[in-house]
Amino acid sequence: MTAFFAAEPEEASALREALEVKEALGAPFPLHRAPGVLVAETGVGKVAAASAVAYVLARFAPKESYFLGVAGALDPSLRALDLLLAERAVQWDVDLTPFGREPGETAFGVRFFPSDPALLAKVEKAAESLGFPFRRGVVATGDRFLADREEARRLAGLHGAQAVEMEGAAALMVAWRFRHPMALVRVVTDGAGEEAARDFQAFLQGASRRLGLLAPALLAY
Repeated sequence: MTAFFAAEPEEASALREALEVKEALGAPFPLHRAPGVLVAETGVGKVAAASAVAYVLARFAPKESYFLGVAGALDPSLRALDLLLAERAVQWDVDLTPFGREPGETAFGVRFFPSDPALLAKVEKAAESLGFPFRRGVVATGDRFLADREEARRLAGLHGAQAVEMEGAAALMVAWRFRHPMALVRVVTDGAGEEAARDFQAFLQGASRRLGLLAPALLAY
């Protein structure tokens, strides 16, 4: 079984439609199943994502999973609706430096949580087959999107991050703790902190359509 996670209702709805997932299951968040596939709408935020991923892994033990969503670009070379394949993610707003930690390092003693390399290779093949522009990089997870230009530049320099979002590092942290293969994929807006999409809802609809096309392609590899 392959599990797909999404934070926003629009994303989850697009995934359910594309994967023909209809059966609703009892869970503390929207969760749907079809033969061989689960789609979970986690809700926005790192706590919601971590809880949902832990619940699905403990209850269903899928063989692999993908967390598909959106992020604000920190790298000016990224354009709206480009895919960022996160090789790793950092929890950028965690500050344990007074306790001798490195910036972004968590209480687990880990700064970056990795995506599964084999699953990222599948994402690359699927994106290429669909003609979607993509690149690999680092995603920074925090409690908010960035709107301050200088803060965005500082974050990019500190962690080498190409995009910022609100769930990925927490989801990958849980997968890492479960020793579960997960890949983090983000559709980006063009320029967090500078040229962020004026109408986020319109961007989210376009991003959701792109994720809806990507999800079934992932199952083909």
